[in-house]
Amino acid sequence: MAKEKRCKTALSPSRLPGLKYSLNPYFGCCHGCKYCYVPNVLHVDRKKWEEVYVKVNIPMVLRKELKVKERGIIGISTATDPYQPLERKYEMTRKCLFLLLRHDFPIDIQTKSDLVLRDIDLIKKFRNAAVGITITTLNDEERKILEPNAPSIQRRLDAVKKLSEEGIYSYIFFGPIFPTVEKEELNYYVDVFKKTGAKEIMIDSLHLKKDTWHSISSVLPSKEKEIWRERIFGDYYKKIFNEMERICKGKITLTRAF
Repeated sequence: MAKEKRCKTALSPSRLPGLKYSLNPYFGCCHGCKYCYVPNVLHVDRKKWEEVYVKVNIPMVLRKELKVKERGIIGISTATDPYQPLERKYEMTRKCLFLLLRHDFPIDIQTKSDLVLRDIDLIKKFRNAAVGITITTLNDEERKILEPNAPSIQRRLDAVKKLSEEGIYSYIFFGPIFPTVEKEELNYYVDVFKKTGAKEIMIDSLHLKKDTWHSISSVLPSKEKEIWRERIFGDYYKKIFNEMERICKGKITLTRAF
């Protein structure tokens, strides 16, 4: 049985570049990503974070706030995935989209789930909307280890393609880039991403917080663990980012998350 909670606010100020507000219809995340640093930021036990709570009153709170809030881009979601499996039943994200559309607020959705495709009918009606699909690797076996409960990589790529075909501005959030991605593979990655019709690639490195490395290393095979350790504490990301800038120049928009 799903856990429910009530929230006092719906829109929170966002510190992320380009976003004025964040909207999180759920608390917690079922994806189980071993590299997730949100539990550390919110001071929540990692196992507890995987217990998802539905903010059942968030549409009502949002309705009131939209009457007085200054317009600005709303990030959906910034702390957790707005398309948790529970969204199929509760439709908190969809209900919020109805309200945001009515007030013509610009939105930027970020998710690992192809459930976002259900809401294409609403997203298409926004004057200003973007949808980012997070992809950290094209190796689905590695995805199963580090993102055990998240949708497959192919489902995510297919979702970007569908969004693009529907005329929605879509981008791929390539982050955190797994350190097992070789510099020589980046041309292939960019080609795969471009074929989805994505208008932009946003890149990010791994952000280590307290106990994050322990969470990652506890599930990695020994060989991969050594690669991760060597690269995330070295200059791996500097080289990867420089190579991505070289490859993407003139081909596709590339931005850094922070």
